[in-house]
Amino acid sequence: MELIGKLEEVRDAIQRTATFTVREFVLEVENPRNAQWNDHILFQVSNNNVGLLDTFNVGQMVKVTFDIQGRRWTGQDGTQRVFNTLSAWRIEAAENAQAAAPASAPATQPAAALAQPAQPAAQPTAQGSDMEPVNDLPF
Repeated sequence: MELIGKLEEVRDAIQRTATFTVREFVLEVENPRNAQWNDHILFQVSNNNVGLLDTFNVGQMVKVTFDIQGRRWTGQDGTQRVFNTLSAWRIEAAENAQAAAPASAPATQPAAALAQPAQPAAQPTAQGSDMEPVNDLPF
């Protein structure tokens, strides 16, 4: 999956084990309907990818390619939880790019198109000899 947004925060790398290092960052993704509702999404990079963030500055537009990972965890009290992680594996500059909504989001129309009421489609006015509409449906 891919998202384009503004790099909002880059956190320090954390050495979790002798062989596992993670670094988190936050991407602000524009909400095309209302900028007050922009999404702030936490991603992580790990191990060899920790250095991917070194070439970018906070405030810069970037395109993040990532995978969604989920895992179960059972607490000491027996309660099961599911954790999701957005694992980034590629980060590219997206100069002059507009923030993109996820591919599953519905396409938006320009504001001018939303302000005008939809016009009904023109219907043919075929009429029979007795001036009644012709019913040409096969059933």
